[in-house]
Amino acid sequence: MKSIYRAFFVKNLMTFLLPMLIPIIVLGALSTYLIHQHIKEEINHNHMDLLKQTEENMELMLNELDSLNLQIVASATQFVHLRTMMTKRWLDHNDFVELAALKNFIDSPAIARSYIDSIYIYIENDRHRFLTSTTGGLMELGDFYDRSWYESFVSHPDKEQVWTEARTIEKVFDRYSPKPTHLITMYRKISVAADNDGVIVLNINTDYIKNYLASLSSMKGQQVLIVDKNNDVLFSDDKIDLGRDVIQQIVSQRSSFFPLDLGDKSFIISKLPSDKYGWTFISITPKDALYEVPTRLSMVALQLLGVSIVIGMLLAYYLTQKNYADVKAIITTLHSAENGKALPPLPSRVKNVYSYIIHRILQNFMEHNYVKVQLSERKYKAQAMEFAALQSQLNPHFLFNTLETINWKAISMTGRPNELNHMVENLADILRYSLDDQNKMVILQKELIYTESYLKIQKVRYRDKFDVIWAYDDEVKKYHVMKLILQPILENCLYHGIKENERCLIKIKIRTTPAFLHISVIDNGIGIKPEKLAEIRERLESNVDQTRHIGLHNTHKRLKLTYGEPYRLAMRSKYGWGTAVHLSIPID
Repeated sequence: MKSIYRAFFVKNLMTFLLPMLIPIIVLGALSTYLIHQHIKEEINHNHMDLLKQTEENMELMLNELDSLNLQIVASATQFVHLRTMMTKRWLDHNDFVELAALKNFIDSPAIARSYIDSIYIYIENDRHRFLTSTTGGLMELGDFYDRSWYESFVSHPDKEQVWTEARTIEKVFDRYSPKPTHLITMYRKISVAADNDGVIVLNINTDYIKNYLASLSSMKGQQVLIVDKNNDVLFSDDKIDLGRDVIQQIVSQRSSFFPLDLGDKSFIISKLPSDKYGWTFISITPKDALYEVPTRLSMVALQLLGVSIVIGMLLAYYLTQKNYADVKAIITTLHSAENGKALPPLPSRVKNVYSYIIHRILQNFMEHNYVKVQLSERKYKAQAMEFAALQSQLNPHFLFNTLETINWKAISMTGRPNELNHMVENLADILRYSLDDQNKMVILQKELIYTESYLKIQKVRYRDKFDVIWAYDDEVKKYHVMKLILQPILENCLYHGIKENERCLIKIKIRTTPAFLHISVIDNGIGIKPEKLAEIRERLESNVDQTRHIGLHNTHKRLKLTYGEPYRLAMRSKYGWGTAVHLSIPID
């Protein structure tokens, strides 16, 4: 009874849960997937737009370096004179006038562009003087607080015309309070008196760029950074601390949009390489910030799923209790009827399917039980009689022994084998075939051998009034068939086919399809009249035992009992033209 209770509970649980769970799961998963894909496309599109905008703005800022270079080229004479002034010990009035004009050349962009910290112009000279926008004019390198740019200029090879590096300098506003300042310095070599004999140094305020990059972040936790060709971070808002190895891993990725796991956190990376300065613009966004909506949707779906499961279990428990009580009442009624005990009273009214079942059981149980016993008994007897009739139509043992005696007697009377001996031997072979092999299934090759023995006997009987044509491939011989399936068909063929004054032609055709072995026996004899053919077909399909036409009828019954529904027998005939019998046997 516990198993019945569990079965009812599982069935009722599935009945209530599946209609609720399937829509929730399908809609939840589908909506999450679609939103996820939409967000992914939007993120990629928005981040690439953001990086392109950043690239354009940065190039616009750095174009100041190109503008300065063009002005130097256009004012070559003035800058040649500047080189001369850098080598003089003392400057005269004209030098100061011209120096003021040149200083205004670099002061204007430094003052106008808030992101420019300072601009230096250096042309090789023995005194290591350079023009700077931070002081009144020329400065000597040894007297200035920023000297690391000169080392970078000297150490870079001539072929590298433009490069960038991050620097930290200490600006001295007074003697006791130096202030560290973070800069991104752009270098561009210039040629004044000789090739690459000077450099323009553009110092960009890192804090300004950081604030600018921070203002571009449109999502919580998003970071925008710029790295140079050496994978050094030039600009960053410092929200996420990335090592050099991580930067190198990001830059080396072929894809411009990909996920990246850092420790226990996942990020979505977008990057845009820039060929002009060899920089790479990178956007890094926490994955949980991007997929906040799908995550919330998934949580809502899970909550609905949990509520549905609880409701389904409560309903299933209630119905299981009710159904179990009804089934228990039915089983009690059945046991009472089987044991001869008093049955409970009929229900006053039918409330559900279970009370209807109890009502019908109480009305019909005894009659049904009696009919069932009688039917089983009759079915058993009929089946036993049928098999006995099929297997015991004729006991050939006595005939076989008698034929052996006749065979030897015929030889002793004539002194040598004769036609009678051949007939007796063929008949004995057929009887031995039916007796020796207790297994009713044989290969088709064996069945064909003993069928030929049968035909030899019939040729003597009918004085060679028929010929046989065999049509089959050797590979069909390997299939298993029941014994003696061809003999009854050929007997029927000879009985209905031999003409009085003409020879008859019989064709035995065997072929296979993927699932069946097809055997056809066709003759051009006298054929069967329509009414007689209908009678034979009716007898073949009848379940009544036949006293006539035992061979064909029994063969049909044996094949039907062995192969079941897949087996088919078709019999066609036209009076005056001939008869055809077709068997379709499932291949073993």
